Amino acid sequence: MAAGVSAATDQERGGSPGIRPGPVAGSGSPARPGPVAGSGSAARSGPVPGSGSVTGTGPVVGPAIAPIGDDGALGAGAARPISSGRRRPRARDSFPHASRFRVATGLLVGLAIGALAIAATIATGGRRHAAPQIPWSQWSPPDGGALGAREIADYIAPFYRLSPVDQLAVVTVVNLESPSALQAAAASGSTAPGSGLVVAVRQDPSSSTLSLLGGNTIAYELCGIGGPNCAIGTGRPSTSRLLLLRREALELALYTFRYISATDNVVAILPPGHAVSNTTARLTRTPPSTVASSPGSTPIDVAVLFERRELAPLLSHPLVDTLPEQVPPTVAQMASAPEAGLVDQVTARGLFKVQQQTAPDGTRLIVLNPLPPS
Repeated sequence: MAAGVSAATDQERGGSPGIRPGPVAGSGSPARPGPVAGSGSAARSGPVPGSGSVTGTGPVVGPAIAPIGDDGALGAGAARPISSGRRRPRARDSFPHASRFRVATGLLVGLAIGALAIAATIATGGRRHAAPQIPWSQWSPPDGGALGAREIADYIAPFYRLSPVDQLAVVTVVNLESPSALQAAAASGSTAPGSGLVVAVRQDPSSSTLSLLGGNTIAYELCGIGGPNCAIGTGRPSTSRLLLLRREALELALYTFRYISATDNVVAILPPGHAVSNTTARLTRTPPSTVASSPGSTPIDVAVLFERRELAPLLSHPLVDTLPEQVPPTVAQMASAPEAGLVDQVTARGLFKVQQQTAPDGTRLIVLNPLPPS
C-alpha cells in the first residue's frame, strides 16, 4: 500500500501533467476524476457510489475537493466554485408588473400635462376677459346728477363751431319741473310748485289735447350767438347747419343718458331760424332768411326729443362708433361726414315744433308738436 501511494506521489511530482491520482483504498475519500488529456479542463465522470451526487447538471452533494497546487499539496489553490445548475432569475422577473406601472405612469403624466394646459388656457382667457374695456368716452362729467348736465353742456358746446373763432351755439340747461311733483300739487289743490317748465307733448297735431312727458327729463337750449332771440348771427341758415345742430343735440343726449342716472328723456331746443311748408307741414330747405318773401312757409322753432330706449343700442357701444371724429365737422363738412346719415335718421324721428304756453293753472309748458319726416 505504501508503495502504491509513493508511486502515485512520484508520478504527480514526476511532471505527468493532467493526471490526477486515484483514490487511496480505505482512505474514505471519494475518487476525483482526472482531467481529459489535452483538454485543459477536468473531465466529468459519473456519480461516485455513496457520494449522493446526481449526473447531469444537478447539484453535487458531498464535501468540496480542494484543488492540488503545483507543489502537490492539497488545498494549495483556491476552491473552484461548482455550478448549482439553476439559472439566476432575470431582473425583470423580480417585477412582473413593471410594464403596467410604466403605462399607468405615462397616462398620469399625460393627464397632468393636459390639466396644466387647460388651466393655462382658462387663466389666459380669464385675464383676457378681465382686461380693462375701452371707455365709452374719453371724458365724463364728475357729477352724476343735475350738476352733471351743466358740465356736459359746458364741455360739448365749444367743440361745435361755425369758424375757428365763432362758436355755433351756447348750451344751457333748462329749469324743468318734475311732472310727478306737478301732478301731486294738482291733486292736493295747491298751486304748481316752483317756476320751472314742464314738457308736454301733443300726440295728434290736429288735437288740442296735451299729455305731460313722463319720466325724468333733462332739457337743453342751444342759443345762437350774435342774432336776436338766440338766433345764429353768423353765416346763412342751411340744411347742413341744421344737421350739425342735430348732431350736437344727439351728442348731448348720448352723454346725458350715459352719465346722468335715471334720465328717461332729453329735449334739445335748437336756435330759431327754421321753416315749415304750409302745405306739407314739413321742414323746408328754404333758408329762413328768405321766408318773408316765401308765402308758402312759416317760421318755427325746432326741438329734438330723445328717449333712452331708442338710443339704447348706441349707448352699448363706445361713442366713437357713433360719432367717429374727435372734433365735430364744420358746417361745410357735415353733409359729407361719415355719421351724417346716422344723425339724420336718428334725429328725424324726434323732430318737433316747439312752443311755450301757459296752462290755465299757471304752469308754463314747453309744448312739442310732432313734425312729419322731412
